[in-house]
Order: sequence, then C-alpha cells, then structure tokens
Amino acid sequence: MNRVCDWDIRYPFLLKQIHNYPKCLYYKGDLELLKGRLVTIVGTRKITSYGKQVVRSMLYNFPSLLSVSFVSGLAIGVDVYVHRLCLENNLRTVAVVAGGLDNGYPKCNGKEYEQISETNLVLAEYPCGTKLIKGMFPIRNRILAGISDTVIVIEGDIDSGSMITADLALEYGRDVYVIPGDIFRKTSRGCNELIKQGAGIIASREDFLNIFNIYSEQMYI
Repeated sequence: MNRVCDWDIRYPFLLKQIHNYPKCLYYKGDLELLKGRLVTIVGTRKITSYGKQVVRSMLYNFPSLLSVSFVSGLAIGVDVYVHRLCLENNLRTVAVVAGGLDNGYPKCNGKEYEQISETNLVLAEYPCGTKLIKGMFPIRNRILAGISDTVIVIEGDIDSGSMITADLALEYGRDVYVIPGDIFRKTSRGCNELIKQGAGIIASREDFLNIFNIYSEQMYI
C-alpha cells in the first residue's frame, strides 16, 4: 500500500506546518501533483444551479499548463462537481477522502474515485480497510484546509463542513475566498458570514483568475 510520511521530502510542505498534521498519508495515483500549487475548493452537498454555474465559469478554459491542482473532498455536491470538471477539462485534481483510502467517499462517486486514482491523486489519512465513522469527516477537513495555500468556498450553510474547513484555513493563515450568495438561501449563509469576517470575495471570473496572477480575462461569473 502506498504511503508518504512526514520525514519524506514528498510529504506536502504546507500540511506539515499545521499543529496536528497526519504523520502519514495513504495514496493512490500521482504523488508528483503535490509539488505544484494546491488550491482547495469546497462547498455544500446540496449544490444549486448557481453553484454549478460558478464552478463551470471558474474551471472552464483554465490554463492547464499551470502547475495547479484543485483539491476537494469527493463528497456529493460541490466537491465531486469540482473533481468532475477538472477531469473533463484535463486539469489536475486531488481528492482527500475521509476514513480509509478505499471507502472514505460515497459509493455514487466511485467512477470519479477510479478516474482520479488512475490519472491524478487520492489521499487519505487511514489505510484501506479502515471502517468509516462520522467523526472522520471533520477530522479530514483539517487536511483540506492545511494542504493548500488557498481555500475557496462555493456554497455552504453556517454549520456545514465547508465552514469548518474555512475556519481551519483562517486559523492556519491560509487565504480564504468565497462566492457571495442569495441572502435568502441557507446554502449562502456560511459564505456571506465569512464575508462579514473579512474573507476575500470572488465576484467574477476575473477575480478567480487573479488568485493565480492571471489578468487577461474579463468575464463575470
């Protein structure tokens, strides 16, 4: 079984800077993706048509030559949609699953799991065969927050896992960006609350590309 431990030069540098990082990570796929820039995108399991439009706008025609991998949690909703569009657009993607490497994701996303493990990278804190329990999901979120220099929240309620990830990212000193949402939707309450706390705002495709120092496109989400 493939694993990379904290004494290994291949272990993610930023993840090692948080106080409770996992000593080892189990993986399937191409560990070379960890050498480039990692940006985490997370959001609600109840993705809306607006959320899908935002993700499409951000990732469509994103320069694939940049050494950027988009990280998410392979959960239902925003997470798997991010992975799916990365696969469709030949972009690098890293899935960080809860629990064991072989069962820390919903079975309905098995196709994406297989594709990512074959062509990109799947990471887990626990080896294959580990029984998945509910508490492993918030534990996994510290990896989503710690492995990247930037966390983007698409949609999420105040008490959602996405907010846990965003709060951890702020604690770790990462850049946090959100998509502003409809004030009458529960799935927007977390993002709008983060804006009040000072998170960066992505109000256009240009804003998203500026995170990567790309300034040529002028397109609203």
